[in-house]
Amino acid sequence: MLKNILTITPFFSPNIGGVETHLTDLTSKLSILGYQNYVLTYSPISTTDVTWQHSEKINKNLHIRRFSWFGNNLFHRLEKKPLLNLIYITPYLLIRSIIWLIIHHPKIDVIHSHGLNAAIIGIFLQKIFHINRHIVSIYSSYDNVPKSNLYISTILNRVDVVLTQSQRSIDQLTKLGVDKNKTHRYRHWIDTAKFKPLNTTRKRPSVLFIGRMIPQKNALLLAKVAKTFPNIDFNFVGEGPDYSKIKKLSQVNKNIILHGNVSYEKLAGYYQNSDLFCLPSKYDEGWGRVLMESIACGVPVLATDMGAVPEVVDKTVSVLFTPNLTNLKKHLTNIQSIITLKKNCRSYALKHFSDKNISLITRFYVKT
Repeated sequence: MLKNILTITPFFSPNIGGVETHLTDLTSKLSILGYQNYVLTYSPISTTDVTWQHSEKINKNLHIRRFSWFGNNLFHRLEKKPLLNLIYITPYLLIRSIIWLIIHHPKIDVIHSHGLNAAIIGIFLQKIFHINRHIVSIYSSYDNVPKSNLYISTILNRVDVVLTQSQRSIDQLTKLGVDKNKTHRYRHWIDTAKFKPLNTTRKRPSVLFIGRMIPQKNALLLAKVAKTFPNIDFNFVGEGPDYSKIKKLSQVNKNIILHGNVSYEKLAGYYQNSDLFCLPSKYDEGWGRVLMESIACGVPVLATDMGAVPEVVDKTVSVLFTPNLTNLKKHLTNIQSIITLKKNCRSYALKHFSDKNISLITRFYVKT
């Protein structure tokens, strides 16, 4: 088993997001298991007003180095312009990673890159420093990428292992020409001791949304439907470009409650004080960590049927729908029947979302 891991990622805590939370869980668990883990990343580039440190030693096994970089949510604004996104994310982190490795020259057995841009960096680092193993975790969906696009397959066929969270993603990558023998499925996990049910009473149903308020996440759709259901509270956690639009609606509809960004340590309380979690995304979700957290807290979900979501949840804990106003209204009209699914949620989470899932990653930390 190879024990010295270099994690390459443009995004890491205190940047806020599902990937960042997963990486915090992953690196923390690896350190507990005795892996020496070095994280090379940027300063928060899509989350503002957070405190961060350039260099941080969490414990004897976990070291984080953050390189200052400009953000203002530019990454998400460039998502549909992959070349500009690559130029923005990749070269500087590559240069700083090379310099850091030359100066500190720690023993590295495995590079674990997170995302396609990080994969490019890892390919160069593996070649320059003769590192044994390069693993890449993929979080995006590539359903709309034409087969003629060789960019993704050219990158991923140069690494040793590609990890992704759904069979749908594996099928997409295979169609794009990625060697299917390299691709493997794994699952995220959550802290089920932190995310657990709490018996609370409410006078009226409460629906929760947690996430970045960007058009793809479609939080605005949920806010628009609020006026149709004045006897249901709609709670929104997060910020982003659509925040101001939802805030304007909240001034007219008093059942819309905005909480802004909330620290991860406090998120469980928002789930525990809700009856239903709604994820109305209008794009292919790569996984949907918030679904796991909600279900672990005993809260069923009303979620998009797009992307990998149908592989995260089943009909015992969720209702899936094609995200539009008509469908959302129809299901919220029957909110009480969805709430009854809460009886199945905790056992489902303990079965599918425990930290035993880390073995689906560490099994590849071996010599080739």
